Amino acid sequence: TCVCFDSEGFFYSEKKRTPASSRFGRDQALGVLLNLDGKSPNANTVSLFCNGTRISEPMPLPEKLKGEVLYPHVAYRNVSLQVNFGPLPMAKMPFKCRMIQEAASTDVKEVKAEKPKDGKYEVLFPVAFPDEGTFDWLDAFLEKNPKYVELSDRKILDWAVKSGIWKPKGNSWRASNDKPEYNFGLQFMDDFSIRRCLNAVTSVVPRHYIVMEVKQNLTQAERKSNLKRFSSPHFKKIAHVVIGDPPKEYKAVVQQKLLEEKQAKAEVDWKMRKLEKERKKVVAQRQKEIAEQKAKLEAKKREEEEAKKKEAAEK
Repeated sequence: TCVCFDSEGFFYSEKKRTPASSRFGRDQALGVLLNLDGKSPNANTVSLFCNGTRISEPMPLPEKLKGEVLYPHVAYRNVSLQVNFGPLPMAKMPFKCRMIQEAASTDVKEVKAEKPKDGKYEVLFPVAFPDEGTFDWLDAFLEKNPKYVELSDRKILDWAVKSGIWKPKGNSWRASNDKPEYNFGLQFMDDFSIRRCLNAVTSVVPRHYIVMEVKQNLTQAERKSNLKRFSSPHFKKIAHVVIGDPPKEYKAVVQQKLLEEKQAKAEVDWKMRKLEKERKKVVAQRQKEIAEQKAKLEAKKREEEEAKKKEAAEK
């Protein structure tokens, strides 16, 4: 879960995008104000400032982020960026506000990256058959071992969607869990430039990785190519075989997942039936009202005709 402002004036929170600020661009000093003062009417909000002037209303933090450690992050391209970690803001603010460097020790948390005792970072290469619950195993494995960073096309796809890039829902017959379809309509996404960029970066950045390439990890030539990417001495390459009868624990996880999916489908079906029932009730009520209105009009028309006949007879 995260919150952010973009240069087009939108605010992102819990997968929702809402207009929140003026647009901004180059040659400007931008600041994000995090207000955690419980006495303030704008407590637990973030605001955007440009050259010392507020350009957004205070935007609320999601409940999941309240009381949690928040990490500032800046994503940019085609510009040079200067980040201010000094004690004074780069633009005069309309009020006094502490910079990160002046934050009280009780308001910040220092997190140090853990390094392996032997200095070796593990790079796992799962060896498994396609469509044999491979990615279900991966989800369970990552939940238990969060130190690993997943490297796969599916993760890139998930990252792009969570970053706000729109993707059509439909996929062609060529798409699979191992190789999902990149049909964003963006050149550098659809031609896999992002994948090549990440491959270059991860080969020099020390992390614990799990290379989830089902087909490539089964074929000798492609497996060798992937192994060469992690030839640095601080990487330890490990083949993790996921073939054969799964353990009881994994079966229980899969069964629970199937039950949750079945329950979710049943709830959707129930809601659809309920909506259909309410729709039919509204339609029936409307038809009844129309019939009653029609009957009233016909009765009124008959009364008028009878009155005319009576008046003509009297003459």
